[in-house]
Amino acid sequence: MEQAGPAPMMALFTAVEKQGEPGIAAAAAALGLPLVFLPRAVMEAAAPAAQTRSERVVELFGVPSVAETAALAGAGQGATLVVKRVAEGGATCAAARGAEAGE
Repeated sequence: MEQAGPAPMMALFTAVEKQGEPGIAAAAAALGLPLVFLPRAVMEAAAPAAQTRSERVVELFGVPSVAETAALAGAGQGATLVVKRVAEGGATCAAARGAEAGE
């Protein structure tokens, strides 16, 4: 089956403020995914589509959920959450699909 346009980028996205956290780099390496640090403005633009909210995260990062807004921002304009924020064992993640991936 042929695919129109470029393949969607799969990566681990997070806030630029998390660059010093070794666990994030280790997770990306273990998953075999590129690690992309997003600037605050990009995260804030995706924030309205977040489904969960942490007041502590809002105070620290200016967005309701780092995991959700990073996933949404990384997936591009019109992205939707596929898995909302999940926290387990000190790690938090979310998954989003870009608009073109859903067509």
